[in-house]
Amino acid sequence: MAQDAVVRDRTLAELIAQVPGHTGISYFDLVKQVIPDLARDETRAIGHRTVTLRHIAGDGFGGTIPDPIRIGVLRALPFESEGKPRIAMLIDIGKIDDLGEQPHILAVFDATDRRPTLLDAVDVGLDRVTSLAEPALVRIGEHDDAIVTTSQHFNSAENYTWTALISLRGGKLGLIDRFLAYSAWTCTSQKTQAFSFKGVPGANNTPYYAIAVIMSDIGTPPEERCDDRMLAAPYARTATAVYRWDAGKALFVADSDAVQRLQEQTAER
Repeated sequence: MAQDAVVRDRTLAELIAQVPGHTGISYFDLVKQVIPDLARDETRAIGHRTVTLRHIAGDGFGGTIPDPIRIGVLRALPFESEGKPRIAMLIDIGKIDDLGEQPHILAVFDATDRRPTLLDAVDVGLDRVTSLAEPALVRIGEHDDAIVTTSQHFNSAENYTWTALISLRGGKLGLIDRFLAYSAWTCTSQKTQAFSFKGVPGANNTPYYAIAVIMSDIGTPPEERCDDRMLAAPYARTATAVYRWDAGKALFVADSDAVQRLQEQTAER
């Protein structure tokens, strides 16, 4: 592959690198606000405790943090919340054997001053491998972005991907909703599901835009045949739900259960 054809992940960050726009401040300085006893040598960074963490999906999720904590991949992302500059960091803190929902910390910092300060940190691990989505931000207001993370696991013929749509309000992270895509490959068909998100400006959407959530479910012939069975008929279907801010409930509410129904109808079929 030609070098200019390789897409570089611009969210990847080195622990010792300087935070852009913040002279003298490294990503290590930011992570240490989340893991106070973090220490590093020439080859690794290890800690044993974090600030108090909750899981973004609520009670019944997460709750286990490795000990010791070994910092792995870091991702950093500038974004905007309530008209102020912020930095989101997705922190790989190591694995726990035989745990399905591997922990992964999403921390957000106020970037208005020279030294960014921690606002909130949550566990966003919903499956074995967690990352930022592509794209990782959705514009949900004139001065607000939502953060999108994915957690997934896969085997030889199936892929399960949870997508979390997360907002920052009043300095606290909150889950707008989470969505499950199921993809599978067989000798007769190739099934692919995906989600996309779009902020929709319009009247009466202060302080936030409406958010259109589109789920696609596409079936195609397999790229390679493995037997002589009849191929499944191709298909393509979508479902859309629009989430609007409910000031009384102080959360986003979907106007339809169409996406939820399509997820339920097509899971593992």
